[in-house]
Amino acid sequence: MQELSASNLLVLALAAMYIWLCVNVLISVVRLNRSYDLRQGRYLHPANCPPERCRDVTGFIRFATPRFVLFAVLGLLLSVFYLVNELTGLLSALPDWLSNGAALFLFLPLFIWYVIFINKAAKRFW
Repeated sequence: MQELSASNLLVLALAAMYIWLCVNVLISVVRLNRSYDLRQGRYLHPANCPPERCRDVTGFIRFATPRFVLFAVLGLLLSVFYLVNELTGLLSALPDWLSNGAALFLFLPLFIWYVIFINKAAKRFW
C-alpha cells in the first residue's frame, strides 16, 4: 500500500463520490424500469422538466436506460481503476500521467456526454 498524503486522501474521496454516484444511477435505473414512474429517480430526468409533463414516459425510459447504464458502468470502471492503482500501486508500470490520476479526470468527458444526452432527451420527450 502506498503512503497516503492529504492530497491523496482528497482524490480518494473524489473517487469514492464517483463510485457512489454511479451505483446510485444503476439502482435508480433498475427502479425506473420496474415502476415506469419518473418521480422515483428524480435526478434521472432533465432538471427543468417536471416529470408529469413528459409526453412519452416509455419512450424516454427506452431512450435513456442504455445511456444511463453506460454512464454508470464506465464511471465505475474509471473510479475502481483509479482506486486500485492509488491504493496498491499495481499499475505503476503505466506512464505517470495515467497512473497519477488521469483516470479520474477521464470522468469529466463522460459527465459532459451525460449532460448533452439528458438535454437531448429534454428536447425530444418534454
